[in-house]
Amino acid sequence: MIITPALVRPVANYVARPKVSLHFRLLREGEVTTAEKFLRLYRGLDTLAELAQVFWAENGDGEFSQPILIDLETLQSIEWIAIGRDDAPPRRVRASYLTLTTGGLYTFNITSGDGGQAGDPAQVEARVRVERVPASREVVMLERPPDGEWRLAGYGPTPGGSGEIDLRVVGGDVYALAVDDYGVQFVADLAVQVGQRIRPTQYSGWVYEITEAGQLPSAEPEWWAAVGENPSRPLGTARAVAVRYFQPIAHGPIPVEVI
Repeated sequence: MIITPALVRPVANYVARPKVSLHFRLLREGEVTTAEKFLRLYRGLDTLAELAQVFWAENGDGEFSQPILIDLETLQSIEWIAIGRDDAPPRRVRASYLTLTTGGLYTFNITSGDGGQAGDPAQVEARVRVERVPASREVVMLERPPDGEWRLAGYGPTPGGSGEIDLRVVGGDVYALAVDDYGVQFVADLAVQVGQRIRPTQYSGWVYEITEAGQLPSAEPEWWAAVGENPSRPLGTARAVAVRYFQPIAHGPIPVEVI
């Protein structure tokens, strides 16, 4: 018997759709654990009975899943529903929407949602300038993981204009927000200290920094703007100068050093 292979005819002008490799780093409460974990992707709430992709991290590793080749156009056109599961006691499961734009390694955190210091320790050097002059600010670091759920990664001061900020990150994009001191709203007869800022009840662009300790007046004064050399003025038994309040300055995404 002679077996003849089937005839295959090429399709004219056919161009293969590009594919990308996709895999996940699977964490539990923001930490690496060795237990087996699963991540299932679905095309939507109406198709939960039709599983699209399954990623798993093997027992003993528990961190990195196997890579899967997936059509790039399909990947980008769907807001995926991801369900992560870790059966190690106490069992954890988490569902979230994911928007994926390209292949590569993504982090998915299987968390109870109880909060805490989740994530890998990291550090970033923050420098703040206001009108080109180094400035002390409180810097808040926000992270946007692939699941789109914003989280607080860390915060810290920049005394003299710079400082090292300790973070906890889970593999997302990190943004920095420098926050000026908005002060406390005026309260009659309040005792105030040097360096404290007072804000009028009707804010109009200025806050007032105490230069001499004392007590605020019993009635709200007629506030003033900074003029010329901006000398201090009486504010009850205290003295203060008018200073401009600068709205928060944001920057990012920024690189961070995982340690």
